[in-house]
Amino acid sequence: MLRTRTERGGAVFAETLGVSASESPGALSERVGSRFSEEAILAAGGPAWHDPALDDRSRSAAILTALTCEGVGGTRLTTQLERAVRVGLDQPALEVLTVLLSLYVGQARTSVAAEEIHRFFLRRRPEATPDAVSEGRDAS
Repeated sequence: MLRTRTERGGAVFAETLGVSASESPGALSERVGSRFSEEAILAAGGPAWHDPALDDRSRSAAILTALTCEGVGGTRLTTQLERAVRVGLDQPALEVLTVLLSLYVGQARTSVAAEEIHRFFLRRRPEATPDAVSEGRDAS
């Protein structure tokens, strides 16, 4: 069991970024700088990430909800989509999440995430062609 808040936070970012625990501080620093990464690692070592009241699947749904409502896309969203898939969220669940959120925050915000989710899963299909993925359409 990880004892310190820094160790626990480093483990969260290792899992999120798909790197080893020893690589996670450097990988996060490359994205956001050392000051921000140190604070983020400490925050991730706290109760929000480690309280047994939420499982990792629920945490991923909550994170994707927050990112979607803020209109976040690109690498920040796809990093969390990778994590969500690893903890058991699939394409139908994520699509329903964006539909549900659109009822509360509107389609302007949620359509950005819906497009990214659609492209994300297209890229994961073995038959996906680069043109089909860039255009957001199925390869068939």
